[in-house]
Amino acid sequence: MRKKKVTMLDIATAVGVSQPTVSVILNGAGNIKVSEETKQRVFQKAEELGYQFKTVRHGYKHKRIALIVNSLNMHDPFINAISAAKDRAWERDAVLTVFDYEDNEDLKLAIYDEVRAGQYSGVIYASNTPREIDSVDVIKVDRRVLLNCFDPENDQIPALLPADSLGGYRACEHLIEQGHHRIAIICGEAWSLSSIDREKGFRQALANNGLPVYEDYIGYGNWSVKQAFLATEILLDLEKPPQAIFSASDLMALGVYQAIHKRGLRVPEDIAVIGFDNQLLASEMTPSLSSIELPYDEMARLAVDRLLDSRLPEFPITKVEGEFFLRESSRTSLPEENN
Repeated sequence: MRKKKVTMLDIATAVGVSQPTVSVILNGAGNIKVSEETKQRVFQKAEELGYQFKTVRHGYKHKRIALIVNSLNMHDPFINAISAAKDRAWERDAVLTVFDYEDNEDLKLAIYDEVRAGQYSGVIYASNTPREIDSVDVIKVDRRVLLNCFDPENDQIPALLPADSLGGYRACEHLIEQGHHRIAIICGEAWSLSSIDREKGFRQALANNGLPVYEDYIGYGNWSVKQAFLATEILLDLEKPPQAIFSASDLMALGVYQAIHKRGLRVPEDIAVIGFDNQLLASEMTPSLSSIELPYDEMARLAVDRLLDSRLPEFPITKVEGEFFLRESSRTSLPEENN
């Protein structure tokens, strides 16, 4: 597997500060006051992790890229993709402009008119959550890339998606390797492509290891803390409660933790837990949460490269694998933190 590019979020997670703080320090913003001790820690960790400092020489004129997304909010993991796409574009001497049409079709059409008149080198058409689309609805320009979405009836537009099924498989396989046989999953919304694929990988891992799939161990938390808490309570009320729980998002894992602690049980001593997304939240939970990375940053960088490179990809749909981060919540022994 190709070595993962170190991001500012990786540095922030390792140091224990916010991603904006790391950005301020590494980009040399002089109008923000940050302690010298924090600066040194950030630079030291950046060097240890192999962070690639930007040394691009920029010209007077830049290519322009448009990224059009259906909807965004500050708590959406897809924010990572926006930041990574902007950084990658600038590394390649291009300026990326983000248009959020907020699921408003009239606004989307107005944005299309604006982009067509703006002499953009290409368009990244993005979804804040993986989904199928009809490419007829995508802006018609010479160079297009789909990010976090795809058209199953059209393989002419390159698309990038997370390898969610493989992530679900790896999460379940890890719990099996830790010696657990009664493993539950709390999915997101039943219709969600992310939820469907992560559950599919979970089931496949059980089958490949000769373990039964107990339907009572399949719950739905609808991506919320409260619903995940309620789903976990149902699991704990079973005659044979699970030994381990795979939460299909880090946010839902909060609800899983709350339900376990309410019963006077401990993570991971009584029930192991693993999450998905590898948000900053995961490393700050107590105990720290093992998680499968949602590789939105890598997907976004690849989307920019697809637009700016003349060579077309070998396969129309590229699925990007996220790294597994082992922390305290799922392991039977506690080796050095893997960050």
